[in-house]
Amino acid sequence: EKIGQLSAREETSLQYRKALVQKYVHLPEVKRISKSRRVPKFVKKETQAAMVQKEKRRRKEGNMVKHSKPGTKKFTDEKGKTIVKTVD
Repeated sequence: EKIGQLSAREETSLQYRKALVQKYVHLPEVKRISKSRRVPKFVKKETQAAMVQKEKRRRKEGNMVKHSKPGTKKFTDEKGKTIVKTVD
């Protein structure tokens, strides 16, 4: 949606579109279109690359735990990695 003030014409156009969606909400095509959001190609590629990197790190950590001596390496969860310091 547009950020900021809308003109009267834009406002009526948005209301009309919302009314059409409400009228045809039972159709699967309308559901699919209303749920989808256009994401720029650059953003999509960057998020995909970040997911690949995250999966790579997780797989590497799993392999390190798997192939090291028992008890030397442990899994650290993602939430635990973000904690810098604990105060007692």
